[in-house]
Amino acid sequence: MSSHQYVPPANQNEGDKSPSLIQHPDYYFEDGNLVILVENTLFRLFRSTFTRHSVVFRDLFSLPTGQDGMDVEGHNDDNPLHFSGISATDFERLLWVLYPSNYGFYRATSVDEWRSILSLATLWEFTDVRALAIRSLQVLNMSPVERIVLAQEFDIDGRWTLSAYIALCERPEPLSLAEASQLGLDISIRIAQLREQLRARGHKSSNMGGYHSLTHSAALRHGTAPPRTAGSSRPQRPAERLQWDVAKSFLVQGEIPPPARGPFRKTGVKASPTSIPGTGRLVAQAFGIDIGQ
Repeated sequence: MSSHQYVPPANQNEGDKSPSLIQHPDYYFEDGNLVILVENTLFRLFRSTFTRHSVVFRDLFSLPTGQDGMDVEGHNDDNPLHFSGISATDFERLLWVLYPSNYGFYRATSVDEWRSILSLATLWEFTDVRALAIRSLQVLNMSPVERIVLAQEFDIDGRWTLSAYIALCERPEPLSLAEASQLGLDISIRIAQLREQLRARGHKSSNMGGYHSLTHSAALRHGTAPPRTAGSSRPQRPAERLQWDVAKSFLVQGEIPPPARGPFRKTGVKASPTSIPGTGRLVAQAFGIDIGQ
């Protein structure tokens, strides 16, 4: 069951309305038909936008509204649909996607902004928006640990996590205490065990070829890595950054599909993942990653 549960609107009495409520400067549409209150900010939007893209809102607005003549919640500023437990900033970022100022362009550019969008899209089952947020986060600069933690929080699997685990297992230095604290005991132990297995096999870092050669070729095909030229020298960078920059190009080989309605479940690894070279296959098996995704 997903850890993100829908927060039902709280009834708000006329006497409880704060005098400091403000109308959002960009998302209070005069011809809107749905007023939503988040923190102290009023948003006037269009109900059809939410019912079209969100299963949760579709179900919410299909409920009986009470006796005829009663003031329906969300109808006006005096009786808005009130959502608690979320921030007005996060809600505004979701609206960046639902009501773009320029079609084909999204205002969100940072990990924090797309994480806000992913959080509410998961909470309210905006499946297309969730898929968009995941795709956008794939290409942003995040450490392997940050990527794994985000994947755990929002039940993201497949290529997203595979390359991050590979980078941690192949880098020269072990996990730091801070990283282990972020990842949790179970994952940290499994990473340590995999690192020992690779060392016992005399494994060389895959930036020497194999998996990284495969992913570099994929990166060239998708235009995400510069071509290698004869006699050119590779810039000297920290080992983890080098491994992660190349390994993450594996992500572009397939899109993560939007989740089905209901809890976002993880699936087990396929029986014969022969399409992924040694280290990737070992990591996928150890963490139960479906490399077919």
